[in-house]
Amino acid sequence: MSGSSGRESLRAMMAEKKKQKHQNLPDLELVDPFANATACNSITRGKTGIVYDREVLKHKCDWDENYPENPQRLESILEKCTGQGLFERCVTLPNYKRSDLYEKVIAKHNPDLFAKLERVSKMDLKAREQEASSYDAIYFNQSTFDAACRSLSSVLNLVTAVAKRDVQNGMALVRPPGHHAMENEYNGYCYFNNVAIAAESVLREGHSKRVMIVDFDVHHGQGTQRMFYERNDVLYFSIHRYEHGTFWPNLLESNFNYIGRGDGLGFNVNVPLNETMLGDDDYLAIVFNLLLPLGFEFNPDLIVISAGYDAAIGCPEGRMNVTPGFYSHLISLLSTLARGQIAVVLEGGYFLPSLSEGACMTLNSLLGSPCPLLEPIKSVHPSVITTICNVKRMLHTRWKCFDVAELKTEATHKFEICYFGDKRTPPFDNGPGSYPGICDENSRYYSKLTDALHERYICASDLPVNYIYDDQMLQHTPQSGDLERPERPERLTSIMKVLQEFGLLGRMQRTPIVPRDFTEYSPHARGYLGTVNEAMEQSKDVYVNEHTHDSVVLAVSGLLSLVDGVMSGTSQAGVAVIRPPGHHAEHDKAMGYCFVNNIAVAANYLLDKYEVERVLIVDFDIHHGNGTQNMFYENDRVMYVSIHKDEHGKFFPANSPRNYTFDGYGRGRGFNVNIPFNNDKMGDSEYLAVFHNVILPVAYSFGPQVVLVSGGFDAGIHDPLGGYVVSPETFGHFIHMLKGLAKGRLILALEGGYNLTTTSYAFAICAKALLGDPIIMPKNKIKGFKEKYYGEVLATAIDPTRVQDNEYVESEMNKLNNS
Repeated sequence: MSGSSGRESLRAMMAEKKKQKHQNLPDLELVDPFANATACNSITRGKTGIVYDREVLKHKCDWDENYPENPQRLESILEKCTGQGLFERCVTLPNYKRSDLYEKVIAKHNPDLFAKLERVSKMDLKAREQEASSYDAIYFNQSTFDAACRSLSSVLNLVTAVAKRDVQNGMALVRPPGHHAMENEYNGYCYFNNVAIAAESVLREGHSKRVMIVDFDVHHGQGTQRMFYERNDVLYFSIHRYEHGTFWPNLLESNFNYIGRGDGLGFNVNVPLNETMLGDDDYLAIVFNLLLPLGFEFNPDLIVISAGYDAAIGCPEGRMNVTPGFYSHLISLLSTLARGQIAVVLEGGYFLPSLSEGACMTLNSLLGSPCPLLEPIKSVHPSVITTICNVKRMLHTRWKCFDVAELKTEATHKFEICYFGDKRTPPFDNGPGSYPGICDENSRYYSKLTDALHERYICASDLPVNYIYDDQMLQHTPQSGDLERPERPERLTSIMKVLQEFGLLGRMQRTPIVPRDFTEYSPHARGYLGTVNEAMEQSKDVYVNEHTHDSVVLAVSGLLSLVDGVMSGTSQAGVAVIRPPGHHAEHDKAMGYCFVNNIAVAANYLLDKYEVERVLIVDFDIHHGNGTQNMFYENDRVMYVSIHKDEHGKFFPANSPRNYTFDGYGRGRGFNVNIPFNNDKMGDSEYLAVFHNVILPVAYSFGPQVVLVSGGFDAGIHDPLGGYVVSPETFGHFIHMLKGLAKGRLILALEGGYNLTTTSYAFAICAKALLGDPIIMPKNKIKGFKEKYYGEVLATAIDPTRVQDNEYVESEMNKLNNS
């Protein structure tokens, strides 16, 4: 019996038994909890598409050469991307005008707009200028109609290619922009609403079912909002400068209380910014608190981004302080959604240095390059905090991610809707000097700042992911007759088998393990390592044999070799398939199957040898890493973050100081972050909520230079020690979100995880995340009475290392027959 056929036969037998057992339960769904994890095997990273058309450079304002929306905007981006060799790494998509363009346009616009634009573009100069005066921020020249058609064609080709998965993601460098164009009106430099038309097209053609449009242009895309305001298959999310209606386009409907109508109620999300000079800290707070939670719940199969860079530093229209590097992080975080299917469409941006740098950072991130280091978050503007609370309050009855107790009472957060649009400055008259400008001194300052940031952003791309493994670590085994220990050699062989099945061993580079003396970096007592031998006293959670000491040395030595690779710039990230685990090991005591604290040694190695200033340790093992916490409890150079099962101090390690109140001591105060879970069986939604609302904000506030992950998978489904129901693919999302930090320098080390199938799949999917592969979204939870029986469906853990053993399979089937 082959491995796959044996596993399938066993699963089929189990499913049939469970179905018979609960046949009187209505609508009981038998769910294979590993279906998504298995499907991940066939999903790998695709190519990045690029589309642009130099013919659109002919579109310009004939009566004002200094008009903000000008050909130099696109020229600066093309020049910088070419200089950085980015286009060479992309697939060039067609940019020709499509024969079906008219039909695409009239799906979202009045047909008269198409014909009128063609007619006006043929008028003489004086007539075109007169026609433009009847619109807000619009000009026409003889190439306007052609440019608008070419721009729309390019966007349609990109979005369709991404939706059909011909490419993984891509970017359309186009002009004129589109998100202000309304059904019956040209507006704000826009003629056809490129993004809205393309989204409508892929929905009608069945390439997508749920589209999320993220608009980070500093101006509200009122045209896009109106076109989907009563739809629930499009979630429109806009972050824009508002200032209570005094900033263009000065509309009531740009405020947070406009959340859609009818079927679209809750699917229009405005995040209005009421102050200027807001920066990365403020925008990241919006991403963590609003955008990511909504995105994970909406679960789009396509993301289209209206990418305006007028919130970037130096832009006179935006007057914001977002650095170009932020856009790289935004793309990386959004790539956790929709299997990474993202189409980025250029909108605004009028300060050429930050516009071109921001666009390059966006394309770099689409290509999978590491995100640059951002300055650690220092503070979020009070007005932004108020806006975030306002948005949550408006949406808490529509989205479960905001349905928390604090938002259910009026007394908790009251909001006031303010609008001063009637006091705005007059609209653009399209004449010279009617738009914001930037003085020479500011231009020089922001140009130099952008250049300095560019130098900081430079980092190697396409570095390999390295891994370590050694068969000798399998020799650390329970003694004869003591075979019930969950921490056993099969944990490693099972992981290695799945890594092989997923084709990951061939995509990563193996780092050989050479035993080394690491006592200089050990946080343990002097001479403690020498006591780790067969003479060590055994207990319920500790066992030793004659190979234990050597296995410990190999595990730590291999981990330090991964650190060397990352710090020397020969590898991007590392994966450590090691045992015994380490995070419970105390200063002079073994516990929880742990002897030496592998992660703590690696952190000390980074601090001492490489003089790293900030190391982040994220521990998502279901058991609290008491040893790691204690070793860095007074250290402000290491931030330890642990998400764990607590059960009011009763869960292992019982009575350890692991409540959220234990946050460090002395200089380390605030650098120890405990996230304890009590009472309920936690799963994907709870863990993702913690990552979005706690872990990512504190991690970005710390600004690590290296990330170490204590990868315990015993919170996963069917783990015999954990009892939680986190899906294997969700662990992959954890790694994907964390790899945006520290220029992608992340090392994952195995800790716990005792259901072999769950642990093997989860570890493999984490490796895929480091390699840049898209990660499938976890399945929705089974609600109501079905949840009670969820654990009984396929409840018996299938050991993937033994499905070829006929006696094992026959024994399991006999157990089911007799149950």
